[in-house]
Amino acid sequence: MRILVTNDDGIENKGLQELVKAIFDRHEVYVVAPDTRYTGYSGAVSFNRLISVIEYPLNLGERRSFKVSGTPADCVILALNKLIGPVDLVISGINDEPNLGDDIRLSATLGACRESSFTETSAIALSLDYGSGKRHYQTVTDFLAIFLNKWFTLKIPKEVYLNINFPNVPPAQIKGVLFVPAGRCRYKDRVKLVKSKPQIIYQIYGTKIEEEEKGADSWAVSNNYIAVTPLHRDQTDQKILSRLKRIKF
Repeated sequence: MRILVTNDDGIENKGLQELVKAIFDRHEVYVVAPDTRYTGYSGAVSFNRLISVIEYPLNLGERRSFKVSGTPADCVILALNKLIGPVDLVISGINDEPNLGDDIRLSATLGACRESSFTETSAIALSLDYGSGKRHYQTVTDFLAIFLNKWFTLKIPKEVYLNINFPNVPPAQIKGVLFVPAGRCRYKDRVKLVKSKPQIIYQIYGTKIEEEEKGADSWAVSNNYIAVTPLHRDQTDQKILSRLKRIKF
């Protein structure tokens, strides 16, 4: 397959580089990734500033590689419309933290995938759970090798992109793969006062509320399952739309 790789952690990130090394021998791989970290930027596009692009060889087996002074969504737009051209699949990751539940809306890893879907291009996001010490990228790459071999048999519509989250454990500890819905991921104490004088300064952060939603994405990952969640570019609530259409004004 012809594959575009991007991420939201920057082109120097180890997760992206491990991904490229794992797939270049069986696929035609191109990299277009940000020059810095864009965590939390969702699908932001840089309409209000110019973007620089530098050819930036990683020498990891990729065909071409570019470093971009823009968001992951910018990278996808530039890659598909100018730098690379059409591809069979966009892979965003490997992200160094999970993208689960409500956090999906914030993720620039998934923002790249969402942008891909608007260009009629299939996309998947790969994210590794938190963990102390070693990052078990092999858990992701072992699964990905199998998954890409099955890709065309899955028949995923191009308006759907997949959010795939992995426990940060060795491959031998993975219990299996679950296709699950997105759950909730809520926070408390979301605003912190950093400084009150001479100017009021706040930080948005938050403490995660621990709540288990059995059968959802967070539950699957915390129980050592790989969680696969299909997401759709169309955010219309069809059920409510159908009911509203029956109302006369």
